[in-house]
Amino acid sequence: MSTKLTLLQILSENSGRYVSGQELADILGISRNSVWKAANKLKQQGYNIESMPGTGYRLISASDILSQDYMRENITHPCRIQVFEKVDSTNNVAKQITDCSIPQIIVANEQTGGRGRLGRSFFSPAGTGLYMTLAFKPEFGLDRAMLTTAAAAVVVCRSIEKVSGLSPKIKWVNDIYLGEKKLCGILTEAESNFETGTIEKIIVGIGINCFKSSVPEELAETVGFMENPPRDFSRNELAAAIANEFFETMEHFDKPALLREYKTRSFILGEQIRIFNPAIARSMGLSPEKEKEGIKARAIDIDENGGLVVEFLEGRRSREMETLTTGEITIRKISD
Repeated sequence: MSTKLTLLQILSENSGRYVSGQELADILGISRNSVWKAANKLKQQGYNIESMPGTGYRLISASDILSQDYMRENITHPCRIQVFEKVDSTNNVAKQITDCSIPQIIVANEQTGGRGRLGRSFFSPAGTGLYMTLAFKPEFGLDRAMLTTAAAAVVVCRSIEKVSGLSPKIKWVNDIYLGEKKLCGILTEAESNFETGTIEKIIVGIGINCFKSSVPEELAETVGFMENPPRDFSRNELAAAIANEFFETMEHFDKPALLREYKTRSFILGEQIRIFNPAIARSMGLSPEKEKEGIKARAIDIDENGGLVVEFLEGRRSREMETLTTGEITIRKISD
């Protein structure tokens, strides 16, 4: 564990009282000046630490420290667990792991290059979110692999409900919403062996905005957090719940039940949406300007492969049905 996280753990264990700089320096085996620098870095990351000359440091409010030990004790499925203070992307860390015959779980306190679908970035500040990746070698075929993202979305919803009492919903295909704001993004990637035609590794990245933090102005209207939950929770609890639910779901896979639950948890089925996809826009003869506005449609159903069945509501394909897959497609619900 890094100096910063060790310092944070000590202050958490002594919540409510000041710990002198000298005591902290002795415990950590560093200078008092290094303690001061570590405390300031934690303050910059949003931790509420108070310092008083001649007295020491104290943590004013409890913090949520990611713990590898907690996860090892509470994740029941055999796996290898790595917890980092900062990485570019937990999915990138998973890609460097060559042997996933034993499932790998990578968790980070912060991401500097978190990614979403279509190359978009995922805002991943320190100390406030859960950024985790599950990587494993599948013992099943392509049909089940195609539903991995849908399974992960259902699992995240179940886990959030279990630990916090909140009830998030799914926006096809990989986003989790609480109310009108995005709470979580899921990015699923696969590595295939072209010689054997098998999938060597499935990587499921999950980023959840747990605790409120300052966000860039351009994201203020779209990013949500797990605010005012009926039950207090920790990121450790949430990570363990997701890992247990995910591997249990994939091991005892029930496709009809999974799709039923996915549909029940969807907040777009039956609703009007706008579809953003150049190929579809060209098939409708839309101008580039009209393409930017999106194509009006109604979300009808989720098919057996997780595709979104839609009915177009405008243009020369009005009233036509099409099943959207997870390629270069973005959808947005039309607000009332």
